[in-house]
Amino acid sequence: MLTVGISTSSGQFALVIGKNGNVFFDSSEEYGDDDHELNEMLSAGLESCNQKVKEITRIVVDIGPGGTSRVRTGISFANALAYSLGIFVYPVSSMELAGVDAGSKYGLPVIYSVKSIKGNAYIGLYHHQLRSIQFGDIHDIVPSLVSDIDEFVVAGFHQEAIMGLASLKNKRIINSLISYGDAKLLIEKSDLFMEKPCGFPVYAQPVTEKTI
Repeated sequence: MLTVGISTSSGQFALVIGKNGNVFFDSSEEYGDDDHELNEMLSAGLESCNQKVKEITRIVVDIGPGGTSRVRTGISFANALAYSLGIFVYPVSSMELAGVDAGSKYGLPVIYSVKSIKGNAYIGLYHHQLRSIQFGDIHDIVPSLVSDIDEFVVAGFHQEAIMGLASLKNKRIINSLISYGDAKLLIEKSDLFMEKPCGFPVYAQPVTEKTI
C-alpha cells in the first residue's frame, strides 16, 4: 500500500513516500531547507522509489493549524491528487503529528501550540490521541488544559513562554525542543491517522478557529 504523506505546517512543505510503515523517500533529506513545489517533490520521490503515480493508494495530509496559505495549498494538492486517482485523503492535524512525535519520545501528555494573529494561538493537548484543540491566549487556555496533569511536555511555538507561566509553577514541564512533528511519522505511524477518510465529494479541510 503505497502512501504519500504531506506536511504543510512547518517552515516549508515536506513530502514523504513509503509503504507498510517504511519510508522510501523524504523530501527534507533530499532538499534540506530548500523549498520546492509539491508536484516536483512527488515526481522526484516516485522516481527515486521506482514507483508510478497510479500505485499510490492513500494520501495522509497535515491540515494544520499552521501558515494559512501553505496549509491550504498542501490540502488542495492532496485533494486534487486523491480525486484524480480515485483514492482517499486521510487528514491529520499538526497537533496530532507533533503529539505523536513528542509523546513517543517522553511517554507524557503533550501541549502543542501554533502562533496565530493578535497574540492568540492554537493550543492542543495530545495524550495517546488528540484530546482538545482550542484557540485563544496561552495564559488562559494552557492552565485549564493541564489542570489535572502534573507532568507534561511542551512542543511548538510557545515552549519557553508556557514553561514560564506563573500559574504552572507547581507542574513539571519538559521542553521537547520539537517545533514541528516529523513528516516521516505520516508514513511510519500512518495507521494512527486512518479514522477519517475523505473522498469525493467530501474533501479534507484546514483547521481554523471556526472549525475546532
